[in-house]
Amino acid sequence: MSITSKTKTVIKILKTRGLTGIFQTIYAKFDRSFRPDEAHMVFEFLKDAFPPGLMIDVGAHHGSSLAPFAKQGWQVVAFEPDSNNRAVLTNAFAANRNVIIDPRACSDHVQPEATLYTSPESTGVSGLSAFLDSHQASETISVTTLSAALETYNLSTKPVDFLKIDTEGFDLMVLKGFPWETTTHPKVILCEFEDSKTKPLGYDFHELVNFLVDLDYHLLISEWFPVKAYGSTHRWRRFATYPCQLEDPQGWGNIFAIKDQDQFEQFKKKYQIN
Repeated sequence: MSITSKTKTVIKILKTRGLTGIFQTIYAKFDRSFRPDEAHMVFEFLKDAFPPGLMIDVGAHHGSSLAPFAKQGWQVVAFEPDSNNRAVLTNAFAANRNVIIDPRACSDHVQPEATLYTSPESTGVSGLSAFLDSHQASETISVTTLSAALETYNLSTKPVDFLKIDTEGFDLMVLKGFPWETTTHPKVILCEFEDSKTKPLGYDFHELVNFLVDLDYHLLISEWFPVKAYGSTHRWRRFATYPCQLEDPQGWGNIFAIKDQDQFEQFKKKYQIN
């Protein structure tokens, strides 16, 4: 890239994202070890602003996202359909009376029997679709909706403070299964986007964000560079306030959706995001 092109790029970043954008770009380019922990960012924000509440973790894996919430006394409902991952999760949190571990997957419908696909590439890519060549059918599981599950646990009238979703492509379906009409909307939602997983399922990044915008959420995008290999260390790119376009259509990342505008601005201010 020529000096003129670099200057134009710097000016564009300054105009659209300010000095924070410059620093984020430098981090992404030169400090590949910088990787935000989005779920922990939400924890740090909520613990400073609100008393312990209810966290729903859909796709809990080994429990790294829910751990600080459970430790602080939050009520946690964790969904993990992969029996191997769930064994690790149960070993870590079975003694926590404030943590419910549910063996079902979540979607927009109830299904007594469904196939779970796993891959030797990573314990983090288990799900209801086989998006990798290495995916294999591993076990039969049940699928529920958040609406049905919350009613089962007598939590359908309790406000959900944090809804975290990481379901390898089914995040929009999980959102559609939430009882939006009868339950207080979550203060914060964290969900994942990656078109390479979701387009075969019938939706893309824009449909996912539009679903949240239609519910009057304010969105912050944490964009990562395209995945080179699942199970490896990934490279982070930037934060961007929505509406925005992805820097790379092949990228992936997480969406922070915050219901209250003032809290959204406080969240960005806490992490110095323009």
